[in-house]
Amino acid sequence: MHKGGLSLAVEGPSKAEISCHDNKDGTVSVSYLPTAPGEYKVSVKFAEKHIKGSPYSVKVTGEGRKRNQISVGSQSEVSLPGKVSDSDIKSLNASIQAPSGLEEPCFLKKLPNGHLGISFTPREVGEHLVSVKRMGTHIANSPFKITVGEKEVGDASKVKITGDALKEGKTHQENLFTIDTRDAGYGGLSLSIEGPSKADIQCKDNEDGTLTIGYKPTEPGYYIVNLKFADNHVPGSPFTAKVTGEGSNQQTERIKRQREAVPLTEVGSQCRLTFKLPGISPFDLKAAVTSPGGVTEDAGVGEVEDGLYGVNFVPKELGVHTVSVKYQEMHIPGSPFQFTVGPLKDGGAHRVHAGGPGLERGEQNMPSEFNVWTREAGAGSLAISVEGPSKAEIDFKDRKDGSCYVSYIVSEPGEYPSSFFIVTEASSPTKQLREMS
Repeated sequence: MHKGGLSLAVEGPSKAEISCHDNKDGTVSVSYLPTAPGEYKVSVKFAEKHIKGSPYSVKVTGEGRKRNQISVGSQSEVSLPGKVSDSDIKSLNASIQAPSGLEEPCFLKKLPNGHLGISFTPREVGEHLVSVKRMGTHIANSPFKITVGEKEVGDASKVKITGDALKEGKTHQENLFTIDTRDAGYGGLSLSIEGPSKADIQCKDNEDGTLTIGYKPTEPGYYIVNLKFADNHVPGSPFTAKVTGEGSNQQTERIKRQREAVPLTEVGSQCRLTFKLPGISPFDLKAAVTSPGGVTEDAGVGEVEDGLYGVNFVPKELGVHTVSVKYQEMHIPGSPFQFTVGPLKDGGAHRVHAGGPGLERGEQNMPSEFNVWTREAGAGSLAISVEGPSKAEIDFKDRKDGSCYVSYIVSEPGEYPSSFFIVTEASSPTKQLREMS
């Protein structure tokens, strides 16, 4: 964007609309609207020269954005000499080496004519070597030689897109576009859509080399569509689609609590894992602990207070233990659990664990309850949100042992996607979709 001798540019994961207002006092107010999270470079020049500090690096977060994605396979299938049985193929594995020396696994299958076949994604033109082995030893005639032609190699630049849905769309309806890969060779097709709502994606194979894709957002706003073929963006990707229309009037309630790391447990110390499960008989609860060495022993489980139970055990070795808790011979929500004795080796958001009736179903105007276990994730900020037709009242109780108890009350029936995640150095959201009745 240019204004007088001033020029502005924003580069990043998405296009950014820039607006500029002259304040008539020697200053200019600038705003830009990025439509995807990530790192952006903002360049400000005057008389074709960067001003001091330019280009600036800006990190844009994607708070509240929802993502959905699909993948569609498209692989080359080659028949190899020799017949194979269904039982024999289970003992075989295969890899394919490209002319450049790149080697990667490929899939083996029994073809309708009884011959052994392989499926793979061609990435290079020329002679390839297919190694088929049984227990590490080549089978007869392996490695096999196959030739890949130029038209077989996946080429994202030859994918053709038709339809206006990658530029604009409407809420609560299917926004359609067509993907034509007939001239693009073989390759996997992946599609992701990110925006104010998690848009449902439908994919129809037209059986003529084309696919019709439809996405159905529930909230207006800007949506980023990433479309890749053979691991590369197709021309124009990522696309920015402006979606208009009525929203779903969803209401969101969020809470955030800081979680401290629990003290380390040692061999020979008393360990406890707690959970709340109201309305059950403690006599029908059973627990067992499996050590890192694979030894399983029964563990004591008892009621700590009304509806709160604890599994108690004394570990005999360091490492990751598995704690199974069953009620009437069925695992309770969240079981089996991971319990590390000694230092945590793999903490982070992926170790947040949750379970309870409130993540499955509920009743309006009544508490919906569930447990969240963060012990294995380590220290961090735990955020919980409930989104739906009515605002939720969220109650949070920290048990100070690496677990907590959450309940929420909503006044309207409907679908309530709830999410919970812990922000650590290796954070990624863990999401659950639940239904209220």
